[in-house]
Parts: sequence; C-alpha cells; structure tokens
Amino acid sequence: MTVDIRLTTPARLTEVLALDIDAVSIGQEGCHHKLPDTDTLRHALDRIRTAGLRAGLVLPTAWQRHATTLADTALTVAKDGPLACTVNDLGTLAHLAAQAPAGCELALGLALRPGRAHDAAEQPRRPDEPTVYDEAFLTEYAAFGVRVLEADPAAVVHAPAGWRVRRLADVTPVAWARACPTARHHQLTPPHCATACDTPVRLTATHRWQLGHGHREPVPVADRPHQPHLTVYGNTAYAQAATPADPADPAASAEVIVDARFHTPQQLAAHAAVLRPALAAHP
Repeated sequence: MTVDIRLTTPARLTEVLALDIDAVSIGQEGCHHKLPDTDTLRHALDRIRTAGLRAGLVLPTAWQRHATTLADTALTVAKDGPLACTVNDLGTLAHLAAQAPAGCELALGLALRPGRAHDAAEQPRRPDEPTVYDEAFLTEYAAFGVRVLEADPAAVVHAPAGWRVRRLADVTPVAWARACPTARHHQLTPPHCATACDTPVRLTATHRWQLGHGHREPVPVADRPHQPHLTVYGNTAYAQAATPADPADPAASAEVIVDARFHTPQQLAAHAAVLRPALAAHP
C-alpha cells in the first residue's frame, strides 16, 4: 500500500517530502527534453531516499536519437541506490533489463498500454473506453523480468500472479504527440520549450478525422456532450478519469500514483491525507 507522488521536475520536491506518503517519482511519459539532467536527478533521488521514501524515475518514450541517452541516464542514477524505474518504450526496457544493477525495479509505463482491435462494423467506442490489459500481453513483458504495471484509474487489468499494479488516482492519459503541440503553439524549439509545458492548455474536441476518406469533419451534435474535457501538458493530453480510483474499495490497487501537476499544494496535501489512511485500511 503506497502513495506515490509524481513530479515532472524536482521543483516541488521540498513540498512533497513534507507529506505523509511512501514514494516520489520524477519524470513523465512524453518528452525527453522535459526530463531533468542526470546530476539534477541524482541529487533529487538521493533526497528522496534520505527521507526514507521509495525513489522513482519515469523515463519518457525514447525515439531513436534519444534512446542511448535515456538508457545511460537510468543506468547512472540506478547505481546510486534502490530505484523504481518506469519505462515507456520496448527498446529502453530491453536495454535496462539486460544491464540494470540489482535494486533497480522496472515497471511498464502508461505509454506501453496495448492497442485494441476494433471492427468497423461495431458501434463506435466511447471517448473514455477503458484500456484492457490481458494476461497474454503482460506475460510477454514478464520475459524482461517486469512484474509492475502502471495503469490509469479505469483500466481493466487481468494480471498474472505475482504482478503489482500502480494506478493513477484521478486522471487518464489519452494521447501522446511526437510533434509537440505546446512547442508549436509557443513557437519554440527544443530544449527552449521545456518550461512552456508547465502551463496546461485545456480543450475539448470539436472536429474529428474521417480516416477512411482522409478529411476532417465536425463532431456530430449528438456526440459533443460526450467529448471529454482534455488537459494538455506538453505533448500529452489527459482526461479527467471517468471512474477515479477509489482507495476505499478493497478491489482497488494498493499502489496509487498522484500526478502533482493537477493539484495545488493545498489540494495535494489534502489528497494525500485522504489516500494514505484509505489505503492503509486495505492492505
């Protein structure tokens, strides 16, 4: 039973270390340029360990030109002490599985969720259709020694024995863009765009692509009330979870992730104060 506060950078680390929590992880799924440099990460992770908490690193999805740098960063910080390392692409996972030192626990990140086959003859899926992790999918990753999965609040997880599931508490990532819309909006190029995504953009879909015909069309009037309100941080769009994880539910995950970006300091403290006792009641 753990409460893990997720930070994109160590800027709020002092605030978070004062809370009654079990773990702090630094990083995000989407952008290599947003990840702090290695020295900054080492210092921050050492502070987390010194506070008696589980230290975590979240590696973004690695495109080819960044893959070696990300893997080297993870291997460097993993040598300093116990580390929970969340990986969001298969190549980095394979690299770390072969070279990570003892004490480095690998987890499947949110960007490694499975795609779902969809028959065009079926009724259109809802925008907030839950992700389904089946046993066969997770068994493939178990070959890399992974036994930890990060999932959104409403995900349906059919985990084999021995797996642990960490769930986001109240938001669901719905898309990652390779070409960052936030950088384009601010007319900035990496790495100069790294602070632009600290301020979220909120939007709701009004149009959709008709992929079979290659054109854009308005979302039908009847469907507009069902479009989720999205929050965009950098190259990642999030929706408020349709069914937030309820830690008071005995069937809920015993490990919860709270993304600090969606909470003011006061809200984060109040959230942690509610989650910790609720999780403790259901070991």
